[in-house]
Amino acid sequence: MNAVRDPTMFPHTATLYQQETVIDNKLNETTVNHITVLHGVLLIASKAANVRATGLEGADAVNLHIPFGVKAVDGVTGEEKTYVDPVEGWKKEQDKSKVWTIAIGTVFVKDRVVLPDATRTVLELGYDDVYQVTKVDKLDFGGMPHWEVGGN
Repeated sequence: MNAVRDPTMFPHTATLYQQETVIDNKLNETTVNHITVLHGVLLIASKAANVRATGLEGADAVNLHIPFGVKAVDGVTGEEKTYVDPVEGWKKEQDKSKVWTIAIGTVFVKDRVVLPDATRTVLELGYDDVYQVTKVDKLDFGGMPHWEVGGN
């Protein structure tokens, strides 16, 4: 399903922050960020246009288009990662260092931004283009299969 990608059509880089709560044997909770950098995506910010068109303040501020053949690497190690579905793959995967997913609630930032302990608030204080996923549409048909991700 890997369509040939035109680099001028997908010129952006985005960084995904998939959070996981880990409980150790003493019942202490820790939040871990699994950071994936995606090279070759298209990010279109359109908040003002959506508010004018729909009148909804909560309209998606951004659409992120991720081709199925996107280059995904671990934000810390730089090793390549493979996509897995959020429920059947991500939640069941013990070693999340080699896989990535995108689901409602995932935080993403335009460009390469790797801060292993950052929260969404910390990211928003330091960067302009920080969003949280509100929808994920899997478009697995036609000549350019991809995910269309909405966020605000």
